[in-house]
Amino acid sequence: MAAGDADDTNAVIALARSALALGQAAIRAGDPAAGRSWLDRAHRLLPEDTNVKLARASACLDTDPQAAASLFQEVADAHDVLHAWLGLAAACHRIGHSHAALAALATALSRHALADETASLADRIAARHGWCGLWPDGRLEIRALGATETDRQDPGAIQVRQQGAHLLGSPIQLAAIRRLTGCVEPWEGGIRGWAWHPADPARDPVLTLRWPDPHPDRTITLDDETGSIADAGPLARPRQFLLRAPDLPAGPVHVLGPDGNHLTGSPLDPGAEQAGLIAAALAIGRAYPASGAAADPAPPAALRADAPVPAAPVGATSRRHQATVVIPVHNGGEAALRCLDSVLASLPDDARLLVVDDGSTDPQVIARLDALAAGKAARLIRHERAQGFPAAANAGIRAAKGRDVVLLNSDTLVPPGWLPRLRDAAYSAADIGTVTPLSNDATILSYPAATNPVPDPAQVNRLDRLAQRANGSEVADIPVGVGFCLYLRRDCLDSTGALRADVFAQGYGEENDLCLRARRLGWRSVALTGLFVGHVGGASFGPSATHLRARNARILERLHPGHDALVQAFIARDPLAPARRRIDLLRWKAARRPGSAAVILVTHDDGGGVEERVRLSAQAHAANGLRPIVLRPAHDGQGVALHDGPDGIRIAYRLPQDRAELVRFLRADRPQALEVHHFLGHGPAVYDLVTSLGLPYDVHAHDYAWLCPRVTLVGRDRYCGEPQDVRDCEACVADNGHFLKETISVAALRARSRRFLAAARLVVAPSDDTAARMRRHFPGLAVETRPHEDDARIPAPARRSPRPGRRRVGVVGGISLYKGYDVVLACARDAARRDLDLEFVVVGNTMDDARLLETGRAFVTGRYRPEEAVALIRAQDADLGFVASIWPETWCLTLGDMWRAGLHAVAFDIGAPAERIRRTGRGFLLPLGLSASAINNALVAAVQAAGKG
Repeated sequence: MAAGDADDTNAVIALARSALALGQAAIRAGDPAAGRSWLDRAHRLLPEDTNVKLARASACLDTDPQAAASLFQEVADAHDVLHAWLGLAAACHRIGHSHAALAALATALSRHALADETASLADRIAARHGWCGLWPDGRLEIRALGATETDRQDPGAIQVRQQGAHLLGSPIQLAAIRRLTGCVEPWEGGIRGWAWHPADPARDPVLTLRWPDPHPDRTITLDDETGSIADAGPLARPRQFLLRAPDLPAGPVHVLGPDGNHLTGSPLDPGAEQAGLIAAALAIGRAYPASGAAADPAPPAALRADAPVPAAPVGATSRRHQATVVIPVHNGGEAALRCLDSVLASLPDDARLLVVDDGSTDPQVIARLDALAAGKAARLIRHERAQGFPAAANAGIRAAKGRDVVLLNSDTLVPPGWLPRLRDAAYSAADIGTVTPLSNDATILSYPAATNPVPDPAQVNRLDRLAQRANGSEVADIPVGVGFCLYLRRDCLDSTGALRADVFAQGYGEENDLCLRARRLGWRSVALTGLFVGHVGGASFGPSATHLRARNARILERLHPGHDALVQAFIARDPLAPARRRIDLLRWKAARRPGSAAVILVTHDDGGGVEERVRLSAQAHAANGLRPIVLRPAHDGQGVALHDGPDGIRIAYRLPQDRAELVRFLRADRPQALEVHHFLGHGPAVYDLVTSLGLPYDVHAHDYAWLCPRVTLVGRDRYCGEPQDVRDCEACVADNGHFLKETISVAALRARSRRFLAAARLVVAPSDDTAARMRRHFPGLAVETRPHEDDARIPAPARRSPRPGRRRVGVVGGISLYKGYDVVLACARDAARRDLDLEFVVVGNTMDDARLLETGRAFVTGRYRPEEAVALIRAQDADLGFVASIWPETWCLTLGDMWRAGLHAVAFDIGAPAERIRRTGRGFLLPLGLSASAINNALVAAVQAAGKG
């Protein structure tokens, strides 16, 4: 992520946090309507934030229980949060879904310590059913009309029955209630961390610190709730602790919760971490042997992107070993079961399956593993308590003895023939130590993009067949293997040692460390680009995952200085691009329908109204049996990327280098025509591409990039007036800059546009105003007006009686400088300064929400989807719409949305909005350039006029 992107993200987070706080404060102050508005804004800014979802769901429980239920369900599906289950139960009860309400309440009772609000809700909606729960102090609460029976024989559950059937809330799952989440890490020679009980947040966690003999165990109670821990979980109440070096014995320490399981990040050795001894140990292969074999010391080496890989390790051969597939399993539910099914369906006769059950508690998973072991389909190793992925993997590596090992995550899906292909790749050269396939979720080996949806088994097999056809047995060097599916040759393991469970705790980074140790000894890590394995990914460790990743990343960089730079250099160089491209090409060709034709749409990549028009045009072509191919800018304006909507395929070509190849490729789709919507972001070579295709093309004018390098006919902050002397335009660009991906004078731009437009089959403008401006700058050009919609079909706004309180003016869309941000800001400030009965609500977002909100006379909802625009505008209860744009817009989609929402609109007398308002009579026009005071006076008058009809 670039620094600018990070700054933007942090700014959005800050705005959302502020909106959340203001919404909660408004509700506490007895203003639920204002509270819901602020919480809705927070949700639009951070739609995936769980705390925001919960606050918003709670706020709309009374007014919109259906929406509340949906939000509570989203949270409950992703997190086992008491407030989500109770909210879901209450919302379902209100909308009459009694079975869903009781099911949600049962989960709250069985998996969470009893709270007053739980008991109150249970009495209200489940009194006639009866219910039970466990208070934080261990008291069992039973509310039933008749006699009950209690069974406490199972140490993990309390069962309460009435007439042989479980009472609501039974069985009470003690392990779930007592579960602990948190993370611990070395810190300045000591230990720091945090922990809390999500199902019993009032309970102070008790941790046990265990050192090797003769040091006694130490117990600490965490009761410090000061400060905050990011990403600790929804509604988190984490307790923090810090143990300094002088207070701790030397040596590794295990940090255990009340159930005896390791806290995430444990075990660790703070003394070794501080002294840098781990790095010295890791330079020696025998520091952590896999099967008792020792290796000669190998001095640490700098990991430079340009540094050659050491010579092949001594003793490396191409003698093949049989392989054992090692799958560490810790619960995992259906994903784990699907993984086992896919492996068993594809396991060669000479391979073995070894499953390490790392302290699973899921009865379904445990039963399946027992059945596999009983039927001899797999060997099973069982850990009584969870020890983490590295320790579980090492147990499998040791049990595999002299065989090669495939470490396979339990949330993967493997295709037919996967294992022989991995093994063939591993032995295609004597110095290959590890092999990793491509996957949908595999960091540097992800395909087709960096983040992708999880494929089902059929999709995995289809992508694998395409990868195999495209790349065969080709391997490519990579800096490190990726642990979701990692083939490890036994001779490599014998020389490097196994995973460092004593350093990386539950996991993340342990396979990088192993591969880097192998690299120093001369072993190569490669990608098998002809194999694709599905991967669910990202589900381990819950809220602690972010902290564990960050902790282990710091450790990895200290152990192997230069690791991160090595990986980043690989990403920048992107040597796997040709392999991915070959798969893309096959996918693209597979999507071609015999005998069908295509249409090509050229556009920018900046969203907005242009994107909406391109989307609608593509849909229309697809409905007519044509394949829409969208060309967007790529390679920083030095090429194009082809996009195929239905399959999400993206193929990039550089221009002008790849023009001939691209033309041949596009012609294979039998394109019939070409639509040019925008060249912004493209380099000048795109003109030659269009010409080389030899297709009839139509040009759609969405703005004035054909004649103005600043696109909108706005200089620094105002409409330029379209001077007749081009030298004035050259001076404007010299003073204010331009938005093109090339250095070109205004005169040259217009001359090129004149030639290109003249050769078009059709030039289309959405308004007469736009067409007239285009003809004025390109005399003799035939421009056809095609409105984006028929305004006459939009129902006329009804008379609106003035609302009580301040008059509210709605401004809709993404409000940039050209869309009138400075105008709206000045008007809001003027309304505050003169204490007018006037306020503004931006339905959308602005270039600077904070300054606008600071006026106290404006509110900003946050971004919206096109399909929800009208409903959101109506929800603001505005008296009037205001199109504040200072440039001659070519259409203005938001004006139509305002009308559909029942608002009259005010706009400046310029561009398509003025043309449309004048033609329909649905609003009022103001001279461009009015002062803020004059605009506000006119808006107040317009509200009154709109109320009179």
